[in-house]
Amino acid sequence: MSPQSDVAEIPVAKLRRLYDYWFSKRELPDLPACADIVFDEIADLLPHIMLAEVLKKGRHFRFMLIGSDLLVGVDPTGKLQHEELPEGIYRDHITALFRRGAAGPGALYSRSSYGYTEVEGPRTIGRLFLPLASDGKTVDMMMIGQVSDSKVAMGHSPWQTNPPSITEEIEFRLP
Repeated sequence: MSPQSDVAEIPVAKLRRLYDYWFSKRELPDLPACADIVFDEIADLLPHIMLAEVLKKGRHFRFMLIGSDLLVGVDPTGKLQHEELPEGIYRDHITALFRRGAAGPGALYSRSSYGYTEVEGPRTIGRLFLPLASDGKTVDMMMIGQVSDSKVAMGHSPWQTNPPSITEEIEFRLP
């Protein structure tokens, strides 16, 4: 893992476009605010985006918006992450990712593999954590882009199951 990388290292075009959009809203060194994001400007990416409110200095997260491609069998909108996800390996993994995403500096790209056996689930998910700050400095929201290698059959929610294994394949920061 390198501390900073180039956007070209993100292997998913939709996530590269989302990063470029987020970066265009920055006035360095400040982070953009949620109010700076105009969802009509990235309408084609909305199915792959979630917004999470950052609470207790990045220890807890509330799901504020969930894109249609991310809603599978459950809608966690308005709920706290640690209360919505069942205890186990998946919740621990996601909570750690969200915390690293909120901690900065800058954006965080992560790709993980999931060893689902009992439910049909994605085998690989790429996520891009983009911190947002109302005051330009203190992260109070995150825009998260997520793209998986496969669609999940409706009615089956990988959110509500724990895969027997999770492998973090790659992770790096972007300015």
